[in-house]
Amino acid sequence: MNEGDQVGKDKRLIRLNIAPSLFSSVKTHVENTRRGEEAGFLLCGHAATDHAYVLLAREWHPIPEDAVSERNGPNSVLAWDASFNATMVARADDLGASIVLVHAHIGSKRPRFSPDDWRNADRLFPGASRLLAGRVSGMLVLGKNSAEGAFWFNGHASGRFDRLRVVDSPLRDLRPTADLSPPCPRPRLDRQSRAIGPKSEARLKSATIAVVGVSGGGSHVCQQIAHQGVGGLIVIDDQLVEEVQLGRMVGTTPADVGTSFKTAVMRRMVETIDPAVQVEEIRARVPSRPALEALKRADLVVAAVDTFGAREQINAFCRRHLLPLIDIGINVRTDGEHLQSAHGQLIVVTADSPCLRCTPLLADQVLAREREARPPEYEINEEATGEPQVVSMNGVLASEASNAVLDFITGYANGARGSGWWLYDGRGGTMSRAALPPPSSGCPACAELGHGDFVSSRA
Repeated sequence: MNEGDQVGKDKRLIRLNIAPSLFSSVKTHVENTRRGEEAGFLLCGHAATDHAYVLLAREWHPIPEDAVSERNGPNSVLAWDASFNATMVARADDLGASIVLVHAHIGSKRPRFSPDDWRNADRLFPGASRLLAGRVSGMLVLGKNSAEGAFWFNGHASGRFDRLRVVDSPLRDLRPTADLSPPCPRPRLDRQSRAIGPKSEARLKSATIAVVGVSGGGSHVCQQIAHQGVGGLIVIDDQLVEEVQLGRMVGTTPADVGTSFKTAVMRRMVETIDPAVQVEEIRARVPSRPALEALKRADLVVAAVDTFGAREQINAFCRRHLLPLIDIGINVRTDGEHLQSAHGQLIVVTADSPCLRCTPLLADQVLAREREARPPEYEINEEATGEPQVVSMNGVLASEASNAVLDFITGYANGARGSGWWLYDGRGGTMSRAALPPPSSGCPACAELGHGDFVSSRA
C-alpha cells in the first residue's frame, strides 16, 4: 500500500487525544535519534461519534532495544521482532484498546510516511485491526508542531486523520500541516482580539463547548461564551422553565414559564448574540445516552449542575474520554431572614490533574448523604424545595468559568488558568485559589482514564 491507497469506505475523521505527561514521554523517546530512528506503540481507548473515531491514549510502550533486528540498515530504517507486535496486540486486546505505532520526522512541518513505513504498516495493521475488531488502529508520525496518521478498521484502510490533541491547558492540536493559517477577523470581536491576540478568533470559531445544566450559572456561561465567539455550543438540560428560574436564569421571560424548554431559551439568547453560533439542544440529562453521546462531540465540558450525583457522572465520563472539565457550584445558607454564607467553587480538571472524585467534593460520604436526602422520587416531587440561589453570585462563578474556557481554547493566560480549585465567598466577595489534593490512588473515575466507550474489567 502507499499513501494514495489510504482511503477506505469509512470517511470518518480520526482523532487522538493524549495527556500532556504521556505525550512528553512519547515525544522524548521518538525524537531521540542518537542511535537512529526510534518508535513505539500507544495503546488507546476508543470512542465513536457520527463523524469521528476518537482514540484515547492510555499506555506507551517504546520498542525495546533487545527487540530491534535492524537499525539504519540497507533494508530498513528500523525493524524489530514480530513477537513484540504480537505482545502489543495481546495487551491491547486485554485492555479493550487499539494500537498506534508512533515515530517522528523531526523538523518537518508537513510529515509524510516513507515507503519503509508503508511496508511495515502492510505487514502489521490489516491483520492486527481484524484481531482488535471494532477499534481503529494505525500509525502516526510526528513533525514540527504537526502530525500525520494512517489507520485501519476491521482489516481495511479507514478514515481520514484529523488531529492529535494534547489535552493540556491550553489545548494543543497537531495536524498534518503545521498551523500557518492567517487570522480570520470578525469586527464584533475586535476588542477581544486586541486583548488576547488575532489568532484567538479562528481557534474560538472551531471550538465546541458543552454546558450541562442551564438553570443558573450555566445560563451565564452560555451567554458569555457566545459573546466570546465560540463556534459551537451544546446545551444539555431536560426541564421546562419554571417561574422560580426567572430570578436566576439569564435569557428567560415570563412567557417562557411552563412553555419553553431551558435549552430553547439558550438557543434563542445565543442566536440574538451571534447567529453564526451552532447551537445543539439536548433535552435530556446525564447519564442518558443522548446526553453522553453529545458530550463526546465537545472540546470541553462546563458542568453547572445541582447535585453531587450528577457531578460524579459527568466527571467519570470526562475521565473516560480525556475531556477537560470545568465545574461550578455554590452552597447558600440562610436562617430564613438573612444570608449566613455563600460558599462556591470553580474546579478545573485536565487529563493529568486530580479529578472531582479525587477531592472532598465527591467523597463517598458526601455522595451517600445526598442519596439519602434526595432519593430517586425527589426529582418528581413538586413540593420539594430548591436550594437558595442569588443570580449575581452565580454570575461571578460563571464569569470565571468562561475565562477558563477562553484560556483552554486560546491560551491567553499561557495555561495559568489550568487545573485548579478556586474558592468563592459570595458574602465577603472574595475569590481565592486553593491547592488541589493529590490524585487518589483508589479513585474509581481515574481508574477508567482514557477507556472511552469500551470499559474493560481485565486491565
